[in-house]
Amino acid sequence: RLRATLGSAGPWRVAITFSMYSSQWLAVIGFLPSIYAQAGLSGQVAGLLTAFACLANVTGNVAAGRLLHRGVCARHLLYAGFLAMAATTFVAFSPLTAELPVARYLAVVLFSAIGGLIPATLFALAVHVAPDDDTVSTTVGWMQQCSSAGQFLGPPLVAWVAGAVGGWQWTWVITGLASLVGLVLSSRTRYQRA
Repeated sequence: RLRATLGSAGPWRVAITFSMYSSQWLAVIGFLPSIYAQAGLSGQVAGLLTAFACLANVTGNVAAGRLLHRGVCARHLLYAGFLAMAATTFVAFSPLTAELPVARYLAVVLFSAIGGLIPATLFALAVHVAPDDDTVSTTVGWMQQCSSAGQFLGPPLVAWVAGAVGGWQWTWVITGLASLVGLVLSSRTRYQRA
């Protein structure tokens, strides 16, 4: 099963696409408490703001399930998720919005909510891109492994860039690159069976 899964392009595409999502989601959401502390917010306020941003992700996941059930193209949901993640991190971290903290926070909430379209869509796609019925579990497992790799690699990369430039203002470049790769992979993902 593993050989069949790893020998097929579809499982690789959804798995790497998931890593592009998870790397940036955890990098942005995971550093929110630090960013808020640097801005002078109390731990309690930072915790509440971060928790709400995390909760927003649930809405995107649930919406994706409902939209897929209604026949919306999975690829379009992935496009919407990655485009929104790229745009909202620009708003959230660009020096152009430095004096607009409410706009930055709303961008983070939208980043999480609209980005939430991606995981549910990828789980739905995993069933279709698996080489056969016997490899659905290994396809989902491979997707989870790559998601974990993204979670492991994304935050340190963003932290390294922030440390190198002396702030979070270039975070959007890293997340934008992850979104670009996610968009390219999404455009090439095809169902291998009905």
